[in-house]
Order: sequence, then C-alpha cells, then structure tokens
Amino acid sequence: MKLAEFMDDAYQGLTRGRRLETRQGDTIFSLEDLADRVGTKPSRNAVEVLVPRDMSTLIRLIDSDPGKTYRLLWGYLSSIAAERSPEPLHLPARDYAGLELSSGTIILDEARDHVAVDHVGERMKGGRILVRLGAGDYLGQEMSGGGIIAGSVGDYAFQNMRGGFGVVQGDSGNSLGLGNNGGKIICRGSCGERAGWLMHSGSLRVGGEAGDYLGLLMSGGKIVVAGRTGKRAGWRMKGGTIMANGFGPEAADGVLGLD
Repeated sequence: MKLAEFMDDAYQGLTRGRRLETRQGDTIFSLEDLADRVGTKPSRNAVEVLVPRDMSTLIRLIDSDPGKTYRLLWGYLSSIAAERSPEPLHLPARDYAGLELSSGTIILDEARDHVAVDHVGERMKGGRILVRLGAGDYLGQEMSGGGIIAGSVGDYAFQNMRGGFGVVQGDSGNSLGLGNNGGKIICRGSCGERAGWLMHSGSLRVGGEAGDYLGLLMSGGKIVVAGRTGKRAGWRMKGGTIMANGFGPEAADGVLGLD
C-alpha cells in the first residue's frame, strides 16, 4: 500500500490538514479537549453538536476556568447550560457569559477580584441575564432579544442592539447604545460621552445626566434624559428625537426640553 493510501485510510478519507470529525456521543473531558476538536473560535453549532447531554458533565466543563484561550467556548457552554436548566443558572462572572443565549436565565455572581467582565450577553436572542454588580465593556453587544440587567456598565454597552431590553441600575460609560437599530435601554444613573451615537431606531432613557455629543449623527429613535446633557447634543443628527431637562453649549436645532 502506498503511503498516501495508508494515510487516507488512517484518517478515514479526511486530509491530514483537517481536524478529525468527532462522532456524536464522544466524551468531552475538558475545555482543552473541546478546543482540540472545534478550535478556539468556533460557531455555536459546532460546539453544540459535541456538548454532552448529561447536565452534570456540562456543569463540570463550566466550572473550569477558561482563561483567555477558551473564553468563547465557555461562553457558548454557559448559554447551552442555561437553556437546558429548568431553573436560573448561577455562574461566576466571566467574559462572554450568555454568548448567543436564546432562552433561560443566567445570574452572574461577583467576579473574582471585583474585575468587571466584558462581552456579557453578546449576540443574545432571548432569555435573561442578571449581573449582580457591574459589567465591563460591550455588554449586550449585537443582542436581538431577551433582557439584561446590570448594576453598572463600562463602554459600548448595547452596541448595535436590534431588539430586547437593557437596564443599567447605576452609571454607564461612553458610547451607550452606539449604532442601535431597535430595542430599549434604560440607564438609571448618568452616562458618558457619545450615548446614542449613530442610533437608527429604538429608545434610550437616562435618569441622570448625559455626557458630550449625545445622539451624535443619529438618524432615528428617541433619547430622553432626565438631567442635563453635555456639549453638542444632537450634533449633525439626521432624524430621531432628543429630549432633556437642559442642554450644554452648541446643542443642535430641534432638541427639545422636557416639560
């Protein structure tokens, strides 16, 4: 037998440059084992095919620390576990928790060393996520359904949101609701600069004050601020509505004061 034929037989027809397909039902022992089979940046479908039906095994995988290498895998697993759980799933706060979540409830407990975690609820389609304390950057990025409640958030929360709702109990960083095309955001505290930047539709309500460039280049949607805004609110806006209790210098024509 020629060497090429021998290798083809050993790899069952797969080329040597590709990963061997894993048969459904094979045991996944660790996140590293899963990464060996699907890589560290797979699609959710690729992960879900290999996830064991046994809930105890799935929880064991989630209990392991993913570090930075396997955090996407851990994020998918957290969502799959929540969707299968009949009760809210309590998890340690980690990056990408609830990645592409479609149902169920995730409650994120206090993060280790009080470090805010990023990308929580990214691309979620349904379900609920409760972040007991503060979240980091990119909370709810590209979400299209479901709901997230967090104590506070960093920058770029609910960026490119298309549906669902987000509630921030405290303050928000910069660029809240950047590029939104739907959904509802409530920030009960104050927000930083460029909230509602490039907003197309949806609604944003701020209970405190808003930083500079609120609604920068927005083309639709509604922004309501209970307090005052910084400078240049509504600058170069093409559509939509901005209402506030007071505006800083150089506010655009058409912004409205609250009664």
